[in-house]
Amino acid sequence: MRLFIGKAYCVTCHNGPKLSDNNFYNIGLNTEDKGRQAVTGEEGDLGRIRTPGLYGITHTAPYMRDGSLATLEEVIDYYDRGGDNHLNKSFFMQKFMSPLGLTDQEKADLLAFLKTLGGEPPVFTKPELP
Repeated sequence: MRLFIGKAYCVTCHNGPKLSDNNFYNIGLNTEDKGRQAVTGEEGDLGRIRTPGLYGITHTAPYMRDGSLATLEEVIDYYDRGGDNHLNKSFFMQKFMSPLGLTDQEKADLLAFLKTLGGEPPVFTKPELP
C-alpha cells in the first residue's frame, strides 16, 4: 500500500470510495481509440479515458481500454516505464511517471496489494423469465 500511495503514484488517480477520481486522462497508450474526444469533439480529449475503479481488478483482465495488457504484471511494467508516447499524453504521466524506477521487489509488493482488491467474483443466478 505504501507504494500505491507513494512511489508508484497510483493513489493520485485511483482514490476515493471507488478507487477512481472519475476524471479523464490520456495514459499514453498508442492506439487509434479517440477516447473522450469521440464524445466531446475536443482536440484535448484525444485518447482520454475515465480512471477505472480498482475493486475486483483481478477479475477484469485483459487490462487497459484496448485490452492490450493481459496481466496486472504487464500493467505495472507499463506504468513503471512511463507508458507509451501518445501525442496527447496527460501532463501527469509525462511529469511524474516517466519512468517510476520500481525494483523487482517493489513490483511484486505492488502486485500483492492490487490482488487484495480483487475479492471474490460475484455469483449471479440467471433469473427465469415469464
